[in-house]
Amino acid sequence: MAAAATLLATAERPALVAGSDVWWEGAWDALRQLVESLRVPTFANGLGRGCLPADHELAFSRTRRALKEADVVVVVGTPLDFRLSFGSFGSAQVVHVVDSADRRPGHVQPAACPAGDIATILAGMAERGAADPGRRDHEPWISRLRDQELAAREAERPELEAAGDPVHPARVYGELRPRLDRDAVVVCDGGDFVSYAGRLIDSYEPGCWMDPGPYGCLGTGLGYAVAARVCRPDRQVVLLLGDGALGFSAMDVDTLVRHRLPVTMVVGNNGIWGLEKHPMRALYGYDVAADLQAGCRYDDVVRALGGAGETVEAPEDIGPALDRALASGVPYLVNVLTDPAVAYPRSSNLA
Repeated sequence: MAAAATLLATAERPALVAGSDVWWEGAWDALRQLVESLRVPTFANGLGRGCLPADHELAFSRTRRALKEADVVVVVGTPLDFRLSFGSFGSAQVVHVVDSADRRPGHVQPAACPAGDIATILAGMAERGAADPGRRDHEPWISRLRDQELAAREAERPELEAAGDPVHPARVYGELRPRLDRDAVVVCDGGDFVSYAGRLIDSYEPGCWMDPGPYGCLGTGLGYAVAARVCRPDRQVVLLLGDGALGFSAMDVDTLVRHRLPVTMVVGNNGIWGLEKHPMRALYGYDVAADLQAGCRYDDVVRALGGAGETVEAPEDIGPALDRALASGVPYLVNVLTDPAVAYPRSSNLA
C-alpha cells in the first residue's frame, strides 16, 4: 500500500479507474477521500459508475484515452481485462488494487498490487500519499483533461439533438437524460444501443447503473429491472434495451405486470443485430444472420402481457413518450424505431 501511495502522489499525470468491486464493497467514500486528497482524475468501469458522482470535478468519462497519456494508472476493483487493454497503458506504471491476493493478475506485473479490504487500502493510500514529501501538483494535468472533457461533451450535441428520420439512437438519450432523476436506476441490456448509453448517460450515485458486464450476457435486463424495482421502490427504474436483447427475456414483462412493478423500458429498435452486422460489413463486405424484423411492435407484446407502451418513429415524439412512460405507474415500453445505418463508433484500441 505504501508503494502504491507513493507512486500516485509523486506522479505528474495520474489517473484512477474505479471498477465494480468499489461498489460491491461499499468503498465509495474511501474512493472519494483518495481522489480528493491527492487530486486524481477518475474514470469509472462497470458498477463503479456513480461511486464518484459524474458531475464531480475529478470525474471524467469522455477522455479515457488519457489513460494512455498518464504516467501512473491506478485500477481499483476491476480486472485488467480487454476493457482496460489488459493492463497496458502506454508507458504508465500500473497500480492494481484488488480485494484478495488471488485476484492479482498473472499476465502482467503491476508496479504495486495491494490486496485486501478495498476501503481500507484506499483510505491508507490517501493518508500516506497526502503526507508524501515528493507529492506533486496535479492541477495542470486536471485542467488539461477538463478542457478535453468539455470539448468532447460539446461535440456530442449534434447527435443528441439529431432531427433526422429515421431516429439517430443518440437522440433517444438526448431526450432521456434531462428526464432522469439523479438517483434513477438505469439498467442496460444490449449491444450498440446500450453502448450509446454507456457513453452518454451519467451516473451520480452508487448502485444506479447495471449492465451485462464484461461477458456481454444479453437477456439480463428484465431480471435486473425486477430486482431494481423491488429493492428501490421509490426510484425511477429505466431499462434500456436493444431489440435483439429484448428477444431473450421479453416474456418476463409478465413478472413485472403480475407483481405490479412499474419499469420504463426503452427499446432502440433498428431491426438488426447491430453489434454483429456492422462489423461483419466492415470486415467482409457482407453479413450473415444479422437481421431482425424491421419495425417490430414490441409495445404490442407488452400490452398483451398487461402493461402499456407505444411505438415512436419521429425524433420530436420521443420526449413526450418518455414522459408518459415515466408517469404511467405500470410496466411501459417505448419502442423507438432507430436508424439501422448508424453504427456505434468503435476502434481497435480497447483502452
